[in-house]
Amino acid sequence: MSKPRGRPPGTSGRAAVLTPAQVRQVFKVARSRGRHAARAEAVLAVSIGLGLRAKELAALKWSDFYQGENNVLRVTVHLASTYTKGGRTRDVFVSSPALRGVLKRYRQTRMVSGTPRPNAPLFPSQKVGAMTAYSMARFLKTLYIEAGIAGASSHSGRRTLITRLAERGVDLKAIAQIAGHTSIRTTAVYVEANPTRLARILQDVSF
Repeated sequence: MSKPRGRPPGTSGRAAVLTPAQVRQVFKVARSRGRHAARAEAVLAVSIGLGLRAKELAALKWSDFYQGENNVLRVTVHLASTYTKGGRTRDVFVSSPALRGVLKRYRQTRMVSGTPRPNAPLFPSQKVGAMTAYSMARFLKTLYIEAGIAGASSHSGRRTLITRLAERGVDLKAIAQIAGHTSIRTTAVYVEANPTRLARILQDVSF
């Protein structure tokens, strides 16, 4: 059987930016996935919380997030050049309490059957091997479909994070560094220019 060609579904184009209600809904779907619930929740949390691409999510190893004999959750995660688009290394920061909470629960679930090897996939497939960028994109797309969110894909977590940071007034240079963009112009394309955001920007204008 031939492998799919081109980009994985949902890794390009204008993927939907999620509302807070949609984020809650897709996490609810993830948590209902039986023995795979912890993995689904953790994938979503890293996708939305760190803005990682499907390729990056699939490439992650256990030791990227957990270190030492006690498998302590790292604060800084280094993305190797082999993980990223364009082969550029970057650091991402696991500083969000919500994200850390999800990843600590995920660690407990994974370690029930023994401590994973350092080079084991962080998010293994159902057959325990590594997921591909294509299968990771499909996995996320399926979660969004089950949650009833139209137009969402594996890139929605990334676009949602970038848009929300912009809405909070974070400067584009900082957002570009978080996203791994070499150009602020690229980052600007990701930002969802919705009416609510535009109205909020203008509300403080005075004469």
